[in-house]
Amino acid sequence: MKINENLYYDERSAGGIVCKKEANKILWLVVKTLSRGKKCKAVFKFPKGHLKTKEFLKQAALREVEEEGKIKAKIVCKLGSNNYIIWDRETHKKIIKKVTFFLMEYVEPSRLKYYDTEMVVGQEWLTVDEALEKLAYDSEKVLLQKAVKRLKK
Repeated sequence: MKINENLYYDERSAGGIVCKKEANKILWLVVKTLSRGKKCKAVFKFPKGHLKTKEFLKQAALREVEEEGKIKAKIVCKLGSNNYIIWDRETHKKIIKKVTFFLMEYVEPSRLKYYDTEMVVGQEWLTVDEALEKLAYDSEKVLLQKAVKRLKK
């Protein structure tokens, strides 16, 4: 879908907001990545990534959680989508990347090997307050709050 001369909506991704119960607390999975740019810095976010050919959103979300989070999870429900404006290095244009997130529950650890251009340097299980403090993107903070409300129902 063409938005204007320089902005396109042509990239889809999926991810998971994963919770687990531990010692009467709900903890949330956050991955730590290294950003690539002029300054290399740590970024905390939810696991997410591109869809592979003929892959559906739910499949991609579960795969990305397993690859980046090193865990297996099951989907509870769809939470919503965020749009990110990013620079496409191939076309040298800004594009809109739409990421659909699913609320998930932790199942078990995974030994799946992770290979991607983005460097994941760690995974952390955080309380909601800790996650809200560390998450880099406000749009992901909004979805976390939505996930917390959904769990309370």
